[in-house]
Parts: sequence; structure tokens; C-alpha cells
Amino acid sequence: MTTSAFPSPQPPQGSAGGASAPGGKKPRGLILGLVVVGVVVLVIAGVLAWSVISGAIARQSAEARYADAVGAQNEAVESYDAASAAFDAAAADAEPLLEAADVMVEESSSAYLDADAVSEVDGAISEMSGLQETETPDIGEVVAVDAQQFESTEEYERAAGELEGEQAEIEQAATVFADLASGYDEAVPALERAVSDVQGTMVDSAVRIEEANISAMAPRRISLQYSAEVARDADLGDLAWSVGSFVESAQAVERSQADELAEKDQGDGLAETRLEIEEFVRSLIGDVRIDFDWAPIVNGLGQGESAGGYTTWWYGEGGYSTMELSNSIAAYWPDERFQGLVVHEAGHAITSQCRDMLDETFDGDVELMATAWAIGMGYDNPWGNGVDYYYDGVPPEQRYVDASKDCR
Repeated sequence: MTTSAFPSPQPPQGSAGGASAPGGKKPRGLILGLVVVGVVVLVIAGVLAWSVISGAIARQSAEARYADAVGAQNEAVESYDAASAAFDAAAADAEPLLEAADVMVEESSSAYLDADAVSEVDGAISEMSGLQETETPDIGEVVAVDAQQFESTEEYERAAGELEGEQAEIEQAATVFADLASGYDEAVPALERAVSDVQGTMVDSAVRIEEANISAMAPRRISLQYSAEVARDADLGDLAWSVGSFVESAQAVERSQADELAEKDQGDGLAETRLEIEEFVRSLIGDVRIDFDWAPIVNGLGQGESAGGYTTWWYGEGGYSTMELSNSIAAYWPDERFQGLVVHEAGHAITSQCRDMLDETFDGDVELMATAWAIGMGYDNPWGNGVDYYYDGVPPEQRYVDASKDCR
């Protein structure tokens, strides 16, 4: 049996029984889908990567901002500390100066001080008034900060913003303090000079006040002079007190003057004569401080045409005296007899300046010295100069009279 070979039957193209397209090619739809999926994946990956990168960049930026804010804050704190310390020092240094200046320009004080010098002080105070009236910043405690670590970018940003706000406030306060300190540095020297000028005139002011109140009690006038010297030499810490003390002394001198003048007016019409006699004594004894008391009877004398006088003197405090005179002297003034007695008492008063002469030349005999002094001044009427009263009409030897002339 003969067999023939025939080709095996082929499935038709496009038969559902095949698994691949003809020639081994993939379908276009599948390829496009895969591309889209890949692009999406890449985009998502890129977005995720950018998100991570931008977050890192933002955090780094926030950390850098915060670090800068910490540094700037601490620099601001240093500037604030320096400016406020400079202001505190300037204000503290100026405080006693301003206290003294304020005392000087007070109406109750300025009348006793040099008017031109006080005017300069007043002007210098006015220049500083703006500084004193400027309100100083009050921003609470200002301290340096240490950098901290935070969990999130937002926390860094928030902390940086807070520090930046505080920094601006601190810098503004530092500027105010620095300007005030500079203002004090510029204004204080002028006030110092003006105050010093007032100090330099204190003694002259005391002399002027004493001359205007020459009838005031000598101890009051001595106290005035002493307080003027203290104020002149006072350091700044004691100056306000010492100027106030000087003013009190000046007021005490004025009150004493008023009291003494009232005592001289005894209702007998002789007040002006008493003042004339007192001025006569001062013309004889120069700068010796002396007080006067008037009474009807002094040293047992004063009735009728008699006259009594009694003088006490002190060597301390520059020397001063108190002279007591009977009213009869004023009643008979300027009778030369009564003049002689007054000059004799003036010879006692000036002894406070001539202690060595009394002890060495007159051997402590106060009446001999006063009598010789009156004669040496040209008052040789024996009734009042001491010759009749103490020496039975026999005058002292001429050598005593000549020696007394050295006590003037």
C-alpha cells in the first residue's frame, strides 16, 4: 500500500488558539499602558523626592534663620547691657550734682548765694531737663539665649520670629539708653563748672551776708563763715547738704539781726544813737567780731551821769567779744567822757587779737592794757579812759601807751 505525504494542517491566522501575534510582536495597547504606568511612577517618585528635598531645604533654612536670630539676639543683648550700664553710671554720677544744683536754685537758697553763679547753674539745669524727663525703656529682664533643638521646621520658624521681634525691641531700648548716656556726658561738664563756681563764691557770700547783718550775734556769724568754708570745700556727695546748711546759717544770722535790733529799741528814743556808738566801736577795732548789750545799769554804774561798761572776749573762733554798755552812754553821747569809756572797752574787745601783748607786755593786766590803748587812740580824758577809775588819775607809763599801738 502506497502512502503519500501531505502537509499538516495549519491553524488559520488570527485563530483564537494562538498566543502571540504573527511575527512575535507585542500589542500596541499593552506597550502604551506600560509607558503611562512608568511615567506615573516616575512622576510620583519625583514628587516624593522633591517633597523630601524641599522639606530638607526648608528645615535647613529655618535652622539657619533661627541660628542667625540667636546670634543677633545675643549681640543686641550685649549692646543693651553696655548702653544701659553707661546710662546707669552717667545718671548715678549726675545725681548728687543735680541734687546740689537743685538746692542752689531754690528760691529759699538763691537769695544767699552769688546771683550770677546761680544763674549759670539754672541754665545748665535747663539743658539737662530733657534728659531727666525722657522716659527710660522698661522691657523686663534682658538676657542672652542659648540655641535649642526643635522637632519641626515650624518650631524653628516660630522661635526665630519671636527672637527677631525681641531683638528689635532690645535694640530700640539700647539706642534710647545710649542716647541718654551720651546726653549726660555732654551736659554734665557745664553743670559741674556752674556748681563749682557757686562753691567758689560761698565765702564771699558769707561776708556779704555778715556785712548786711552786722548786729547779729557773733557766734551766729562765725557759724555762717564756717558753713561757707565747708560748702566751698565739700565733695559732690556732701555738697547738697552743705549748701543747705549754709542757707540755714544765713537765715539764723538774719533772725539774730532782727532780734538784736529789736533789743536796741527800748522805747527811749536812743535806738539810733546806740547803733551809732556800736559803729564807732567797730571803726576802732576793725574786723574783730563784737556783740553789744545795753542795760540801765552795767558794772554797778549808769545812774545819772555815771557810765558803766563791761567787756568779755574769747580767743577761739578767730576771736570775738561782747560789750555791755549802760544806757547813760547813749543818753550823753557824744560827750568825750563817755567816748573815753567806750574806747577803753574797745581796748578790751581788741585783746582777743593781741593775746601775746597782754601776756608779755602788760603781764596779764587787762585794765592797764585797755587804758593805755584808749590813750594811744587819742582819748586822754581821764574820767572815762580808765585813768581816774583804776589809777587815781595817774596815767600809764608812755612805754605802755606806745606798745599798745601795735594792737590795731
